Amino acid sequence: MAEYETEEQQVEALKKWWADNGRAVLLGIGLGLALIFGYRAFQGYKHSVAQDASGAYTQVLESLENNDDGEKFLSLVADIRDEHGDSPYAAMASLAEARFQVENDQLPAAESALRWAVDKGSFKEIVPVARMRLARVLKAQDKHEEALDILDDVTASAFTGHVEEIKGDIFLDLGKTTEAAGAYRRAQSSGGPTNSGMDLQMKIDDLAIPETASEATPDANDDRS
Repeated sequence: MAEYETEEQQVEALKKWWADNGRAVLLGIGLGLALIFGYRAFQGYKHSVAQDASGAYTQVLESLENNDDGEKFLSLVADIRDEHGDSPYAAMASLAEARFQVENDQLPAAESALRWAVDKGSFKEIVPVARMRLARVLKAQDKHEEALDILDDVTASAFTGHVEEIKGDIFLDLGKTTEAAGAYRRAQSSGGPTNSGMDLQMKIDDLAIPETASEATPDANDDRS
């Protein structure tokens, strides 16, 4: 059984998820960076450079929110990566680009933007967020094994709920309902935030898998065949 029957449904689900979750992350982390840079300034970070990068990122967000033409938006993202590639704002701009590409049905381009944030972004606190978003984009392209591998590298306990829920969605796509139920239950019991909130219990109920059965696979990652 698959959660979504067609690639078009996969993409539409990803768009909805990004619309529900992407904006808050982009804005929230962006605001938090101002405080972080204030601290780093005392450690010798060039404040003028930080201000320039912050201004460039603000332009990226404004262009995205104003629905500017793609050429202008992508040019702003390219500029911040070229001129401020060692700043956290470059990685954040890549997350913004990924959202733009998803909304325009360009999943390979979204994947590329997120891989830049993972592989080249200098702000390590953003990397787990980029990995989780990359896993969802890979899932939408039926790259399930790659998505699971990406999630294996998100080890911070604060993200356990999110990671396990995404794994559950991937296993459900693969028709592995027992593993999916186990992942959803681990997300639920993690004590941390998840993507769906109350929807998580609905996912578990829909599967109708006894809890003892889902617990029979303590590490769902060991069985991906």
